[in-house]
Amino acid sequence: MAETATLKVGDAAPDFELVMDPMTRAKFKLSDQKGKSAVVINFLPAAFSPACSTQLPLIETKAAEFASQNAIPVVISCDNAWSNKAWKEQTKVSYEVLSDFEPKGAVSRAYGVYIEAAGLANRVVVVVGKDGNVAWIQPAAKITEMPDYDPVLSCEK
Repeated sequence: MAETATLKVGDAAPDFELVMDPMTRAKFKLSDQKGKSAVVINFLPAAFSPACSTQLPLIETKAAEFASQNAIPVVISCDNAWSNKAWKEQTKVSYEVLSDFEPKGAVSRAYGVYIEAAGLANRVVVVVGKDGNVAWIQPAAKITEMPDYDPVLSCEK
């Protein structure tokens, strides 16, 4: 368990509302899940990059385990909504891939995972419990490495 530049376990998770479908402009709002389900937020650096394109299917393989714990996964990248839509379709994942593009990286900054010099989010998993508080923070050892989902799946939500 770790901290980010702005958050630690137990803190109230910053609310956000991000585009999940550029065609309909449908949005995902974190606070809509409060009291319903935990949210496993996967901050990823770049759509279509090799490591990130490996992580999307990895998350998909864990979806049933997340569901059994009343948790839903989402991905957040600083790429635009159209790129994320194409990426989601290419990787055939069932969960939401959200755009933190405008204003660029605002949610990533609020969660303390934005890498200013690169203009992207670091690879970090943040679990937000049903109570709206941060239950787990798991940064990847290196930006190109996959996070270990076993501790994420076993954390109390």
